[in-house]
Amino acid sequence: MLRSLSSIRLISNSARMELQEAVGQADFACGAVMKIKNKCLDLSSSPYVRPFDVDQRLFTTPVELTAKSGEKFNIDAVFQDTLPGGSTRGTVVAMHGSPGSHKDFKYITPILEEKGLRVVGVNFGGFGISSARKYSECLSDSRHLRQTNVERSEFVESILGRLNLNENVLFLAHSRGCETALRLSVRNQDKCIGMALINPAGFSVHRAIRPLAGVKMIRRCIEQYPRFHPVMEKFAFHFYQRVLRLRLSHGRVAFAAIKSMSMSDLWRQKELVEEINKNDRIRSLICYSGKDHLIEASISREFTAAFEKRLPLNLLIYMPLRVEKFPLQTLRKNDSEEELTDQIVNAFADHQQRITVEFSDDNHFAQKKRAKLIAASVDSMFTAVENS
Repeated sequence: MLRSLSSIRLISNSARMELQEAVGQADFACGAVMKIKNKCLDLSSSPYVRPFDVDQRLFTTPVELTAKSGEKFNIDAVFQDTLPGGSTRGTVVAMHGSPGSHKDFKYITPILEEKGLRVVGVNFGGFGISSARKYSECLSDSRHLRQTNVERSEFVESILGRLNLNENVLFLAHSRGCETALRLSVRNQDKCIGMALINPAGFSVHRAIRPLAGVKMIRRCIEQYPRFHPVMEKFAFHFYQRVLRLRLSHGRVAFAAIKSMSMSDLWRQKELVEEINKNDRIRSLICYSGKDHLIEASISREFTAAFEKRLPLNLLIYMPLRVEKFPLQTLRKNDSEEELTDQIVNAFADHQQRITVEFSDDNHFAQKKRAKLIAASVDSMFTAVENS
């Protein structure tokens, strides 16, 4: 009997010790999680930046812009930041199209994060996220937004300034965001190491905004007749959803998209491309799709043809005769995406400055279908800088 009681005590003591050890490990794990969360929220270097949604790693900061009347107004910019503590490699600033959000890069972002790159996903004002308020208040903000290229550039640069991003920045963009990325690359040549433009709008009026005069007329109606907004919202919402096949959260988001597209400086982008051609430091990846239902392939080819090859050794293996003056890779069904990715990575490693890629059978959303290729290409541009 005594032996049995002694055995029970030993077992009880052993179980108590195991329980205490398990509790200690749990406390340590909780502490580690809290440290990680606190590190994510550690933005003391920029007191104007506040957490917005920790789970999605969204932050917000006030941005001051100028209305058409000249009056100053603030909008709460919401952006995703995967590494608020910073990255020793560099930062990818991602800009969506019209409409769109940081979620447009949801397949690329995790891959870049695994590579140790910081991704800052911008949400332009008026598209349903940047405002950090209820929709009714967000809509009142969006009425002041003109969606001009200058305004959009200042919007992004304000975020860059708040985050103290002064070096090793690469601008990644899709569709309408490409024009802003191109402009920012030229405006920030001291800190920009590269840009990746996916499905850019090109120099000419494409089918999504044709006729352009009609798009501008709709913009003027939006600005001059606010009392008709409820009716126009429904029309714009259904037009984007059913005709253009673009998802929207609200009809007012369509207003912002119409404004931004009507303010596009399509042909004036040539001056920006010429500036990029003069800079041997900025590496460029330009991708477009052959079956884009919004932008004709001919317009995309015209745009990519403007990017000159500056280094004499920058030759790619495949170069069709119709485009002898610039590098172009055409991805066909019988080609391997992995092989093409390796070719791009090796080309950047061999000091290639600019690469253009045509996805012959893809649609307007190449940033989703070709996420691995784009992410690997972006990573290789940073690697090329690190090895230079």
